[in-house]
Amino acid sequence: MPMERPASVQKAFVAMDTRVAITGVSRHHAEADIGLRIESAIRPFYEVEASCSRFRSDSEVRRLLHHVGEAVVVSPLLYHPLRFALTIADITAGQFDPAVGRRMERLGFAIDYQSGCSIASVSVPDDVTYRDITLDDEHRTVTLHRPVVIDLGAVAKGFAVDLAATQLQELDGFVIDAGGDIYAGGLRPDGKPWRIGIRHPRVSGATVATLAISNCAVCTSGDYERKSRVEPGASHIVLPQRGGTSPASVTVIARYAMMADALSTAAMVLGPDEGRALLAKCGVEGLFIMPDLSTFTTDQWEVYTDE
Repeated sequence: MPMERPASVQKAFVAMDTRVAITGVSRHHAEADIGLRIESAIRPFYEVEASCSRFRSDSEVRRLLHHVGEAVVVSPLLYHPLRFALTIADITAGQFDPAVGRRMERLGFAIDYQSGCSIASVSVPDDVTYRDITLDDEHRTVTLHRPVVIDLGAVAKGFAVDLAATQLQELDGFVIDAGGDIYAGGLRPDGKPWRIGIRHPRVSGATVATLAISNCAVCTSGDYERKSRVEPGASHIVLPQRGGTSPASVTVIARYAMMADALSTAAMVLGPDEGRALLAKCGVEGLFIMPDLSTFTTDQWEVYTDE
C-alpha cells in the first residue's frame, strides 16, 4: 500500500575523484529498502574506477600497456566504455581521442587522488591515436598496436552513472549527481520532473539555466573544471590547435549519461558549429556557453528549460 508521504534517502560518497550524491524517493518502499538500493547503485562507481582508471597501476586499462601487440580479454566494465569512446573518436575524425593519456600526464593530470602518488608512462610515442587501438567484439579483446595510455575520463563516469541507474528503477524517483554528470529518473515527490541547474562557467555557485527532466541524463563539460598546473590556460580537456574560440562549457541532454558525458566533451573539442552538428546527428540536445557568455543551443533545447 502506498505511503501517504514518500520516503526519501540520500547518500554521498567519493569515487572517481568526484563527490557523488544519490537521492531516492518512493511511496512504496521504506527508507531501509531505499537505502539498500542506493548501496547497490554505489558499487558500480568503484568497479568502473578499478577497471578504467589510468591513475591506478593495477587497473585493466593500465595493464594493457604490459601487453602491447597482444589481444587482451577485458571485462565489460572496460570494453563497453572504450568501445563507445572509439566510436565517438571515429565520428569526430579523431578530434575526440581517448588515446591522450600521455598528453594528460604531461599537463600534470597524473596524480591518484586516493594515494597521492604520481604515475608517469614511459616509452609512449607522442603521435599515438585511437587508431592504434583495435577491438574484437566477438572475443571482447583489446589490442594496443603501440603503447597507448588510454584516458576514459569522458565516458567512464557517465558509464558508472548509467549502471547505477539500473539499480534504482523500481523507485518512484531518483537523482544521481556525479559532479556534473547527472541522471534523473522518474519524478520528484510532488509528481513533477526533476529541476536541474546548469552551472555558470565563470561565477562560482551561480546557474545560467534550469532544466525540468525525467528519465534522462544531463552532463556538462567545461574549461573551469580542472586546470593544468603545468601549462597555463590548459585544462583536463585537450583542445585541438585550430582557429576559432572554444566554448567555456557545453551541456548535453541525452537518454544515457555515458552518451551525454562523451558528447559534451566532444562538442567542447569541436567548437560551437561542428559541435552542434554532432549533437544534431546523434539526436541529443545541447547548450554551448562561450567565454563571452553568449550562448548557442540545439533546436529542441527549450523543450527542457524550466524558467
